[in-house]
Amino acid sequence: MKRFLVVTNRNKDRDLTVTNDLIRIISERNATAGTDPDRDYDCCIVLGGDGTIISTSRLLNGRNIPILGINLGHLGFMSSVEKDDIARAVDLLIGGDYLLEDRMMITAGISRNGILADREYTALNDVVISRLGFSRMISTRAYVNDALVNTYFGDGIIVSTPTGSTGYNLSAGGPIVTPEAELMVITPICPHSLNMRSVVVAANDQIKITVDTSRDDYTGKAIMTIDGQEPIELENEDIVEIKRSTRVTKLIRFNDHGFFKVLHLKLSDQS
Repeated sequence: MKRFLVVTNRNKDRDLTVTNDLIRIISERNATAGTDPDRDYDCCIVLGGDGTIISTSRLLNGRNIPILGINLGHLGFMSSVEKDDIARAVDLLIGGDYLLEDRMMITAGISRNGILADREYTALNDVVISRLGFSRMISTRAYVNDALVNTYFGDGIIVSTPTGSTGYNLSAGGPIVTPEAELMVITPICPHSLNMRSVVVAANDQIKITVDTSRDDYTGKAIMTIDGQEPIELENEDIVEIKRSTRVTKLIRFNDHGFFKVLHLKLSDQS
């Protein structure tokens, strides 16, 4: 690798001190660094956290550019490098001493009045259907391959990828899934019943979530959110159709920084 796209979360590197150090290190190795995402690159280096990596994946819009995350915030699951180890990371990238992980993505489309909208939304982490603002509870019906799984009354429902399993899904009581797994997780958000649990389905299954805001006792407005970053308001009886995307996000890992090491550190930090 010799050509690097650098993407910075300006809230985490306000004076660009870390960013400029990274660009200097790359230049000293006779490699090039740029900030224009429309050029050709071998790799994208993201300075920030998991949220910045997710937004960068959307920015790259399906281009087959692997991403390396440099953590500038709290310990994240997707960032492979701490800021004190940037020079070593650049050397490993240039020397080809790294691993590539293909992270599964999902797509969501909205069917309204029997017509599926042309626009399709792609998520690396999750698709969330939830009540809007301070509205009351909503009712959602989850189907897998057109078979009814359950009806949920509560704050909504999460459909998560393995990557997203350590995000909102985990906070809502869903399972942790290793990132190389190929599956989707359906997790209710604050369900109005204690026996509602997550459901794990195969990667190639088709999920449909029907929104019902018509009941007098559960009337509320609903919204779909893609990776927590793109909100779309839903109407009563809208159907959100979710499936595996043909796209993947390629993340760069080094041999000494695996998922379970990060998981152990993250869980230990919470104890």
